[in-house]
Amino acid sequence: MRAVVINEKDNVAVVVQNTPKGALVAAGNEQLTAIQEIMAGHKIARHDIKKGDMIVKYGKPIGEAGEDIKKGDWVHCHNVKDITEQLCDEFAKAYRAKGGK
Repeated sequence: MRAVVINEKDNVAVVVQNTPKGALVAAGNEQLTAIQEIMAGHKIARHDIKKGDMIVKYGKPIGEAGEDIKKGDWVHCHNVKDITEQLCDEFAKAYRAKGGK
């Protein structure tokens, strides 16, 4: 099984095929064991992520861990909090600081 690490800062990788529980997953130079079944295109944790830590993909935060996530866990909406509003607020603040209205 294989997963793609998009950015080295990422704490998740994306599996490229349906991955059964217990499967070994090559993610860059790492070997992960899938803790549960992970569907193609979904994320697998590259290491333990504590509740409240940011989920990082593309080198950027995309969500907040809603619970402790173990290395090899499926990372999806069941254990990740949406931070869209927070990201929009931060973007707007940065935009205004640069002279935007």
